[in-house]
Amino acid sequence: MASLSIEERLLHYFLAMGAQQVAEKPPSATLSFVIGDQRVNVVAARNDVLTQSTIIEAILGLATLRASSNQVYLAAPRLFGVTIDAQLFRSHGIGLLLYDERRIDEAVAPQVVQFAQPVSTMPMPDPSTVAEITELKSMYLEMKSTLMRLREEMQTLQHTPKESPISSIDMPQHVVIQQQPSFSGSAGQLPSFFTNNPWLDVLSKRGRDNGEPFAG
Repeated sequence: MASLSIEERLLHYFLAMGAQQVAEKPPSATLSFVIGDQRVNVVAARNDVLTQSTIIEAILGLATLRASSNQVYLAAPRLFGVTIDAQLFRSHGIGLLLYDERRIDEAVAPQVVQFAQPVSTMPMPDPSTVAEITELKSMYLEMKSTLMRLREEMQTLQHTPKESPISSIDMPQHVVIQQQPSFSGSAGQLPSFFTNNPWLDVLSKRGRDNGEPFAG
């Protein structure tokens, strides 16, 4: 393990913990991992730049990573472990890893940041609006049913044979013609009633003798 770089050693350390490396990482992070549903960012400090002031600067820089990380670590050489204030890391919620040529140890556990789940802002429907929509839907279905019935009736009328506009007139089957009574006999002759009838003279004189008009 002594021939490996600190980045490679940190990679093996977190992979052994069940983490998965993430290719996309913040610019200030050395390595980025995912453990379960948590995002872990690690910053490795080197011997040639590690001083008391640079450690404080590193802690302040790591504090900015907490906005996008659930856990943040600083990996520092074990040689500087005695000069590092562990309480400073705890107060900022930053984990501390100390390493040497043989192993890597967790000196300070990081504070896990739980991000709040986004709350749905969808407003609840107004009960009166829901009732109006339900009523409109019922009216629509009723109108649709009425239109379908009217369409069927129109199609039925179109297929019905048309009748003649002139209505038939019932003609009487039998026309009875009254015939005037006719006298039988030869032409120019009177019936036998008028032949040698004495009452004809009496009736003809009656109207003239009394001065009354003859009533026919």
